Amino acid sequence: MFSILGGPGYMPETGLMLAVGGLFSFKTEDDDALQRSSITLVGVANELEGGIGFGVRSKQKVFFADDNIRYFGHLDAGHQNLYYWGIGYEAGTSQKASDDLLLDLEFVKYNADLTFRVYDQLYIGPILRLKYFSPTQDKIPDSALQDPNFNRFKDLPLSLGLGAAVQWDSRDVAVNARRGHFFNLEYSNYSPEWGSDSRYEKALADYRFYITPRIGSTFAFLNRIELSQGDVPYYDMATLGGMDFMRGTYLGHFRDLNATENTVEYRHTFKDGEGLSRHGVTLWLGAGSIGEQASDLYQDWVVTYGVGYRYELQPRMNVRADLGFSNQDEMGFYLTFTEAF
Repeated sequence: MFSILGGPGYMPETGLMLAVGGLFSFKTEDDDALQRSSITLVGVANELEGGIGFGVRSKQKVFFADDNIRYFGHLDAGHQNLYYWGIGYEAGTSQKASDDLLLDLEFVKYNADLTFRVYDQLYIGPILRLKYFSPTQDKIPDSALQDPNFNRFKDLPLSLGLGAAVQWDSRDVAVNARRGHFFNLEYSNYSPEWGSDSRYEKALADYRFYITPRIGSTFAFLNRIELSQGDVPYYDMATLGGMDFMRGTYLGHFRDLNATENTVEYRHTFKDGEGLSRHGVTLWLGAGSIGEQASDLYQDWVVTYGVGYRYELQPRMNVRADLGFSNQDEMGFYLTFTEAF
């Protein structure tokens, strides 16, 4: 099944955009029990000072061999603006978002997980983490020029990490779960030996679970903590904000070596006769924290909340439009495919 969607969009960092996207879902084999694989691709174009900005975003979730092999990928690339406050909670609260904070950059981010079933719903496999961030040298704000980490890594744009993930996944549908659990524990190592411009390591623990007390009403819970140590560049630090995590906070507003998030979302699908319609709404509330040390987490909180609209473009695969707010007097509107988590 293939669907196309286009129209205007908006994000705080980029302003008004023209967006065109496609959702392709399929089965890798003729098996009614195997969930559908999906590939999404969204392209955006917008006006930047002195030129045109663009971005490409894609998610791939592919299930092979009776769901014994999985490939999950996530691509973000483009030439865009990004607000840059600096590192740490105090840097993020020192001033409001304005054009004085805009950083012009080219970027590529790709995450890839290839996992294999080893027992029941337990999967293990290698992961790759690639990031390339190259700022335009003549359009760097003072908030970045005054940041020692930014100055150190602005000419060292590549991070390449290799590692492994252990996952337990009992969700009924990965891109729009109504029941089940997902636990992901991963470790990645970044080293000049395989091309990275700096040496450091990261760990992530991500736990999500879903409860549907009655048809059409689902509660979704996200709990994650990201830890890192070593010579971590500003562009690969743990962050809060964006269209997937802590919606309502500007992308990368808060960044540091460590971060955590806890979000609960209520998803309601309207009825159509005896069944469910294609239309639904969501409400969410989230809280996140960053810190240089893991012990600094949970001291200063960023809170987000919002409402969203859902349209089932393909069976159990939605278009989502989310309007989020934060306790930092920020808001964001996000239009894309599949659920945030």
